[in-house]
Amino acid sequence: MSFLDDEFLAAWAEAGHQPLGNVSGTVVMKTAGGPDGKVAASLIFEVGVLTSASAGTTRGADLTLEAPWQLAADVVRGDADPARYYMAGDLKVSGDMALWLELLPAWCAAGSLGTPG
Repeated sequence: MSFLDDEFLAAWAEAGHQPLGNVSGTVVMKTAGGPDGKVAASLIFEVGVLTSASAGTTRGADLTLEAPWQLAADVVRGDADPARYYMAGDLKVSGDMALWLELLPAWCAAGSLGTPG
């Protein structure tokens, strides 16, 4: 299993997740430089809970996060601080900034986005 591959996404979608505040919306994560080149995943949050994780982008996503593959893996797993890398410009964010400002502190407090091992 590799970060954002089909096996990872299936396990992520099926894992029990602690709520991240009251965040609701679709987040697209785009990465480059990993084993599979450019990869995108769509994450759906409902009232703070990650309810779906699937390969590809979702049209009309509320929020898009872009980072190099290894950095994305590190921040999603809780091995790197997303706020720090966002402020440094290494984690790019576009779309609904209110959603980002709601997701970021909940994500930092949780330590990860509840990814599978």
